[in-house]
Amino acid sequence: MEIRRIKVPTALIWSSPKAVGKSDQAYLKSGDLTTWLATRKPADLQRLSDDEALVTEALFNDRVVLDQQVDGWAKVFVTRQPNRLERRGYPGWIPLSQLTESDAELDYPTTTVRLVQPSTTLLGVDEQPRLELPMGTILTTTGQDAQWIDVLTPLGAGKIAASAAKIGVSGVNDGSRILSLAEQFLGTPYLWGGLTPAGFDCSGLIYGLHRVLGYTIPRDASDQFANGYPVAPEELTAGDLVFFAKNHGTGEIHHVGLYAGSGCLLHAPKPGEPVQKIKMAESKLAPEYAGARRFWQ
Repeated sequence: MEIRRIKVPTALIWSSPKAVGKSDQAYLKSGDLTTWLATRKPADLQRLSDDEALVTEALFNDRVVLDQQVDGWAKVFVTRQPNRLERRGYPGWIPLSQLTESDAELDYPTTTVRLVQPSTTLLGVDEQPRLELPMGTILTTTGQDAQWIDVLTPLGAGKIAASAAKIGVSGVNDGSRILSLAEQFLGTPYLWGGLTPAGFDCSGLIYGLHRVLGYTIPRDASDQFANGYPVAPEELTAGDLVFFAKNHGTGEIHHVGLYAGSGCLLHAPKPGEPVQKIKMAESKLAPEYAGARRFWQ
């Protein structure tokens, strides 16, 4: 089993190499998600959803299992994203250029740091900026002081500000902390397959929020519904996951959001509609309520 690591800040994981459009070629060469998104037209983003061109994202330093290589592309399994159909992780395709050539393990025990701010600057050993890393990135640490954390990355040694690992929200429990974290992203664009502050889909928002607080949960809504702790409607509290399904809530799970208290839902609705908070009872989703789950307990 060959292991590689992601060496761009956020790697788009595609359903197949053929899913990539002409307008996506610049991203494939640069790995610059922010610039790519800024140049996407609404129709481009809708296409990603309609064609299910993207399946998920992987973050800088994430490990992937390399399954096969075809014409500069790699079929991989993203190990940090559980998937009920594949024990190795979430499957998809990525350009080989966005992967390291190996995964050298260190000969001594290490610890990791989880980035909890929306964006963190990675500095090289020369203290010059190298990359902007998204929330949820996990790095190996080799030492730290009050101001800096020394890290090892796919690009070599570097450092990040110590504040990057200090979560800026509080709450009575992790459920309320998840909600407080989510409220920072109201207005964030929808991106099919997205799980970072650059753009979220419905289950990507849920996965990303839990990842920040150290919870490993499934990537997709249907798997989240199948694995969480069931919560009765009268016991719903901030941070619980609320699911919706076809056939008046009895069929296939198609959407998930975060219970925000007082009958409200915080969610990433669909292309063209940003992360928002709504009254569940007044929404079109109400008749499709399928149940609630909790992972933070």
